[in-house]
Amino acid sequence: MIVVLAQFSTFGFIKSIVGVLPKPNVKFSGDFETMFLSGYLGSSGAIYDTRPNISNCLSLRSELGDGFFIDGYGWFITSLHTLQSDSHRVLLNEFEGSFRFGYDYYFKDGSMLETKAGVLWNPAIGYYNGTMDNWGPYVVQYYKNKFLVPYWDGLWMVSPKRRARVRMGLRKPFKLTQNLSISPFCETVWLDKRRFVSRYNEAPKDHFIRGGALGSITTGFSVTYSLSENLKILGSFSQFDIINSQARRAIKKSDKYYAVCDWPILKIGISYYF
Repeated sequence: MIVVLAQFSTFGFIKSIVGVLPKPNVKFSGDFETMFLSGYLGSSGAIYDTRPNISNCLSLRSELGDGFFIDGYGWFITSLHTLQSDSHRVLLNEFEGSFRFGYDYYFKDGSMLETKAGVLWNPAIGYYNGTMDNWGPYVVQYYKNKFLVPYWDGLWMVSPKRRARVRMGLRKPFKLTQNLSISPFCETVWLDKRRFVSRYNEAPKDHFIRGGALGSITTGFSVTYSLSENLKILGSFSQFDIINSQARRAIKKSDKYYAVCDWPILKIGISYYF
């Protein structure tokens, strides 16, 4: 009986303290997106498939007040073919998740710099013989304004092998009608040799930008049509091209069906915001 009274007394004391503490202004939001892909770029910045897939992604974000936030996503690919069934599962071909902490800095002209950093996780569950998860620190920045939107992100995988990727790009949104917008974009990727070798089993012999193995450019445009405040139709077309000549020769030696130097990618799907 004494123990029970002590527990109630402790609980009441804690509740009274919590009641006088300031409550953070937490706002929660999210987005679920499902897309048909004619092929897809992996997180390494190289082509990972040239056959149809279905991509699903759930993103969550919590505003913490005063510009701070936490966000994350879980993304997975389902193959619509069996060309990689010797090593990859068809239903859960690839999975990637990330958890990040960020801050939005607003300038006087209304523009905003979004910065977030965290950890990216690529578990081995999509591989039949996979035993070691891939993970590493991940950072991304966007400068959002009414002219151009420059952005960059960096990924440094530290387990099970160290390898890196840096991507930089530009995007320009145009609002054509109240519900329809289009955003041309261009981005380039630097990929280190260790990550290149893990994909193509050979590394170029030159030292392309600080020892990188692959330099690529992807250009294209994305289209968004709002069916309602929460539901949107999404589409995009992009063209992937490798600009490092030695990397092109190394890829052409591979007998993998996805070993291509230049490839178009079409995406179409829906997104629900909540």
